[in-house]
Amino acid sequence: MRIIIFKRPSWRNVALWGILLFVMLAYRENVTTVFSGKLKPIYSVNVNTKSIGLTFDISWGEKTAEPILDILKQEGVQATFFLSSPWADKHQELVKRMVADGHEIASHGNRHIDLNTLGAGEIEKEITSAQQVLEQITGKQVRLIRPPNGAYNNKVIATADKLGYRVIQWSVDSLDWKRPGPSAVVNNVLNGSKAGSGAKPGDIILFHASDSAPDTVQALPIVIRSLKSKGNTLLPVGNLLSEATSTWPPESNLKEEPSKPQ
Repeated sequence: MRIIIFKRPSWRNVALWGILLFVMLAYRENVTTVFSGKLKPIYSVNVNTKSIGLTFDISWGEKTAEPILDILKQEGVQATFFLSSPWADKHQELVKRMVADGHEIASHGNRHIDLNTLGAGEIEKEITSAQQVLEQITGKQVRLIRPPNGAYNNKVIATADKLGYRVIQWSVDSLDWKRPGPSAVVNNVLNGSKAGSGAKPGDIILFHASDSAPDTVQALPIVIRSLKSKGNTLLPVGNLLSEATSTWPPESNLKEEPSKPQ
């Protein structure tokens, strides 16, 4: 008969396992990210239509937003504006015009800081404080958020989800904030940095309507007319989600029945 003798684990192994357990419990959101990578924002969607999401971020500035609104009205296009709440509070008439023109208002947070550097409580405060300002100005429900600088982690997405938000990124970047010139902005959207990576149905395009992106005003009409000429429809992200059969990446977890903006 074989006798199996189990050796008592060394104190060093016990200590190491104890430390690992402590880290997993204390930082479970980040551990989830490392081991599963499940929580992702929405970068684009799969659609059976020729719809493309058009979005603009605004966190500061006085000059660019109004000309962009004029262009969108002239072209008969609605978009999603991700607004920092301090900017929105300072420019309430422009925000009300956005709503009157049929645009969707979404959150770009309160302070323009990387949410992934904050604790869950601080993230929740950033989201809810911005929500209060935006909903008070617009009279509309705000349930889409784009984190400042696109910075996120599991904690950001889990907290946003708990508050009923979807975290929205982008799949086509105009890079307008780099001020490369209007023609470069047009090329970034229509053709992309790699061959075949330009805007197509289901994509979400990122522009800025802050004063950091003066080239957008000249580039936008060209982009809109070119995409329209190919049979595409430009619309707010909320409407795009309502047409989606799924979102990308799959971990972005599209809810069962997305609703159009109110």
